[in-house]
Parts: sequence; C-alpha cells; structure tokens
Amino acid sequence: MPAETTSLYIHIPFCISKCAYCDFYSVPQGKSVPEEYVKALCNEITYRIAALKISLLKTIYIGGGTPSLLSHVQLSQIFSTIKNCTKLNPDAEITVEVNPDDVTVELLNSLRSCGVNRISCGIQSMNDAVLKKACRRADVSINRNALVLIKEYWKGDVSFDLISGLPGDDEKSLLAGLEEIVSYNPSHISLYSLTIEEKTPFGRQLEDGSLDYDFDFADKLWLSGRDFLETHGYRWYEVSNFCRSGKECLHNLVYWTHGGYAGCGSAACGTVYKADGTGERWTNTINIEEYISFWLSRQENVTEKPGEVLPQNFEAIDLTTSQFEFFMMGLRKLEGIREGEYTTIFGEKLPERFLSLFNQWEKKGLCVRREGKDGDVVYAMSREGMLFLNRFNMELL
Repeated sequence: MPAETTSLYIHIPFCISKCAYCDFYSVPQGKSVPEEYVKALCNEITYRIAALKISLLKTIYIGGGTPSLLSHVQLSQIFSTIKNCTKLNPDAEITVEVNPDDVTVELLNSLRSCGVNRISCGIQSMNDAVLKKACRRADVSINRNALVLIKEYWKGDVSFDLISGLPGDDEKSLLAGLEEIVSYNPSHISLYSLTIEEKTPFGRQLEDGSLDYDFDFADKLWLSGRDFLETHGYRWYEVSNFCRSGKECLHNLVYWTHGGYAGCGSAACGTVYKADGTGERWTNTINIEEYISFWLSRQENVTEKPGEVLPQNFEAIDLTTSQFEFFMMGLRKLEGIREGEYTTIFGEKLPERFLSLFNQWEKKGLCVRREGKDGDVVYAMSREGMLFLNRFNMELL
C-alpha cells in the first residue's frame, strides 16, 4: 500500500517584479495578492484534502512567486481553511517563503500566529552589483535588515537561499557573503548553482550574446561555496542543500523520497502514488483568471461533479516512469536510496539496468555502495559523482 498523502504545497503566483534568472511561474502584481485568488485557493484546498482523503498533514510549504505578499488576514484564511479540513501533526513542518524586502516584525509575528514554524528567505547574494544584474528588488542593505529582524524576532527555523555563479559573482564575493550569512546561524542553507533557462532574461541575453558567461567558472564557484559551508558545520545532504544536524527540509524530503503530495494554487503540481507503484500527477492551469473563475464557482460543493473537468493538466505516471523518478529524485540525497525502499514501493528487486550502470560508475569512484540498517543495501552517488548526477540519469533512461 502507498503511504498516505501527508504533505501540501501551496503556490502564490504573484511577484512585484521578475528576477532575471527566475523560471518559476509568476506574474507581476502590486504589493498585494488579489482577494479572489485567496478565496479560490481556499476552495481548492478544501476540495483536494477531501478528494485525497488527507486525514493528517505533516508538512505544508507555501511557495511562489512571493508568498510574503499575503496579508495577515489572507494567511489566516488559508490556515483556517486547512485546519477546518484536516488535522495537523503536532510537530508538522510549516514553511513559508519570504522576500527580504517584505520582512518586518509584523510579518514575522503574523506568520508565527498562523502556526508557521519555518521560513525560507531568498537572500541570493550579498553583492549589490550582482543583485542589480539579477534584477532583485532587495539590495544588500535590505538583505541585512531582513537578517537582523529574523535573528531578533523569529524563533522558528530559518533557511536562507543563495545562488552562486550569478553574473558578476566571484569567489571572494561569494565566500564573503556566505560568511556573513553563516554568522546568523541559520538552521538550513540552500546554495544553488545558477541555471540559465531559455525563456528568462538571462537566457535571452545568453542567446543574443549580450551575456558572456563562463559555466566552468560558475561550477568552481559552487564547489568553493560547498566546501565553505561544510567547514562551517553545515551537512551537505542534497544536491543544493545544507543543514545543521537534524534540520533537513522535511517537505522537500517528501519529493526526494518518492512521496505523494497535494498541490494547490495556479501552476501548482501535485502527485499521488498507487499500491502498484504507478501514480497520477496534476498541474493546475497557469491562467490565473481561469483558475479563480473555476474554484470560486465551487463554493457550495467540495465534491467532484459527474463529468466535471478541473482546470489542470493530468498525467498518468506509468510504472517505468515512476521507477525512473524514484532513482532520479532519490539519488539527489547524499545518503542515496535503500534497496528495501524500492522493494516496498514496487514489489520487486532493483532492476538490472540500474545495477549494471551503478556498477560501472562505482568502478570509476562515482558511486558508493554500503550496508545500511538491518542489512539493507544503500546505493548513493559519491561526492564527486554527485556533480555528474544528470549524466547518470541520462544513461539510466
């Protein structure tokens, strides 16, 4: 039997402005989130929890976009809706993303009063020239103000996001920024290596030649950042994530361990798995007007009507795809995957195609095999091999 769905992702697809690297779906908006969107979102949350028979939530993650644009009343509406529909685990991890320029004492107090116990703040860089090129709203002074307020007034867990290899970045600047961030002793740090996506401003600049970018240098920068964080007490536990002991992001671990989750909001994705290892995935419409119109119309009925077509793209995940995603996501973790996990989910031993490829990479020192608990065999990428995970996945396809 598949594990019960106990995780909820909520998408707030509004930003005041778009960053030059951002490929997540969001639309420009003023300094507020439309009331109609929040009402529609609450109706979808009610429907999804009922449809998936979610009796308990262990993780909630509100991302975007810019969730910190939500007012206190709107945040209260969302969390009241959730609590009216299902129970929360006593130690549930509840995360909300915040932008540095939105951080105020009032916002932090509002989040805490709603039950939020973890915030993820997108600092991205501590270099003004780099932030300007990336079209960030916050400059270094605003970042510092957010860091001070969070340290003084926030009592929950905090994760800071940074991006290495942004145009104009160098090793001295990156490490100085990391040193300043670490001085605030966050429980978690995400250090992403810049990925230049085709349809972003950086992507267009790269294509037309106005952006001269050295990908090899960017890779070296990230490695320098990784080494710095490890020497300062942060454990590298996933491709781009580092934490103090016991402070992994539980919500993201659901994705990386082949867990099911409900997704609500325009452009949000949700995935659930069946007893045979196959699954179903939906991605909500990116048309915000369509999203609002549909979910507002369902105020009086939270059950699916016969013949009703939800505003979403639906994907049936066949067994082969589900198995590949198990490896693709699970090997992102430094601890790797356990043979027993695979057998529990799919009812069979690890496939020969995986074992054969793993053996080849193991001989090159790019994969490691070890004995886990109860004699279960663990398969993982080595530290060097983790840098070539995408290539491993391509060869596994």
